Amino acid sequence: MKNEDLKKITEIKQYLLDPPVSFKLGDYAIAYLQNAIDILTAYPDAASTVENLQQTLQQLQLKNIATENLRSTLQDLGKQLSALTNR
Repeated sequence: MKNEDLKKITEIKQYLLDPPVSFKLGDYAIAYLQNAIDILTAYPDAASTVENLQQTLQQLQLKNIATENLRSTLQDLGKQLSALTNR
C-alpha cells in the first residue's frame, strides 16, 4: 500500500475504532466509508474489506442499521482496516 494511502486509511481506521457519540454518527460515517472504499479499490488484497465497507455504506444510506448497533458496526470495520494496515 502506498504511504499516502496508508496514512489516509489509518486516519479512517482511528475514526471508526473510536467513533464520536453523536446523533448524526451515520451521516458522518458515510463520508469516511466512501473515502476508504475509494482508496482500497486499488488494492486487490483488500477486496473482502471493500465489500464489507460497501455493504455497510449501503445500509447506512438506507438507514438500515439501528442506532444502538452503529458504533459497534463501525468499530468492527475499524478492526478490519487495522488488519489490512498491519500486514
